Amino acid sequence: MPVPLALLTTDVAFIARRVAPLPRGFLDPESMTFQFSNHSWVLRVDDLTILVDPCTGNGRKGRGPYFDDLDTPYLDHLADLGAPAEAVDVVFCTHLHHDHCGWNTMQVDGRWVPTFPNAVYILGEEEYRRWDNTNPARHPNDFNPNVFDECVRPVVESGQARTISTPYQLSPSVTVHAAPGHTVGHAILRLVSQGARGYFTGDAFHHPVQVTRPELYLPGCDDLQAAIATRKEIVQRVLDEDAFVFPAHFSAPHHGQLVIDGDEVCFVPGGADEV
Repeated sequence: MPVPLALLTTDVAFIARRVAPLPRGFLDPESMTFQFSNHSWVLRVDDLTILVDPCTGNGRKGRGPYFDDLDTPYLDHLADLGAPAEAVDVVFCTHLHHDHCGWNTMQVDGRWVPTFPNAVYILGEEEYRRWDNTNPARHPNDFNPNVFDECVRPVVESGQARTISTPYQLSPSVTVHAAPGHTVGHAILRLVSQGARGYFTGDAFHHPVQVTRPELYLPGCDDLQAAIATRKEIVQRVLDEDAFVFPAHFSAPHHGQLVIDGDEVCFVPGGADEV
C-alpha cells in the first residue's frame, strides 16, 4: 500500500541522507511514497510455532479500500512455510487494529470462528479492555470497526484466548513487553535464541525515519507522547543489545538492525552492509 512520505517528513536533506539509500520500497522517488507492507512473522522456538500479528484476513468490510474484501492465499503461504493453521501453537497480537488480528478468525458457514484450532491467542489485558465493546470506558476509532466482535470475541468464546499483563514470559526464549502509545495496550515481543536477540515491534515504527527521529508519526496513535517515548526506549534497547528489529510494516527485506552514524541512529536493512 503506497503512503506519502510527506505524512512523516518533508525534510529534503534528511530524506536524501537516511531514506534515499534504502531499498526502493522505503521510497519511490517519482511518487515520493513508501510501501506500507502488511505481513506476519512466524517463530519456531522452544518447540513452539508462534505467529505474530496475523494481518487483516479475508472477506472483511469497513476496513478501507486496501483491506476490504480481500481474498489472499495467506493460509497457503503459512502452510508453504511448514506452519499450517493446525500446527500454530501461539498467536500473538501486538495490538488489536484490524491489520494485526484479522486472521485470528475466518468465516465458516456465516460465522467467525478461530482460524488456528490448536493455538493459544495471547492478548494484552489493557489492549483487550481498550477494544472490548462492553467496556463503557473504551474509545473506538473509525478505522477499526467490528474488529472486536469479528476477530477477538470468537477466540474468547472458544476458550483459546489468554489475556496477559506485561512483562510476560511466553516461553523460555520469548517475552512480551509493554510498548504503549500507538494503542494504549500495544506490546512487543522479545526473542533471545542461540546468542541472538530480536524485537518484534508491531506498529511502534512504521518507517525507518522514526528510528532516527522518534517524534515523527503517522496519524492514528492513541497517545502520541507515549508512542514517541516507546520508540526512544526500543531504539536504546536494540542498540544496547545489538538486536534485530522485525517491524510489522517495513518494506522488504522487512527487518534489520540499528547503528549509530555520526550523531544519528539509522536503520540498516537485513542483508545490507553497515553504514
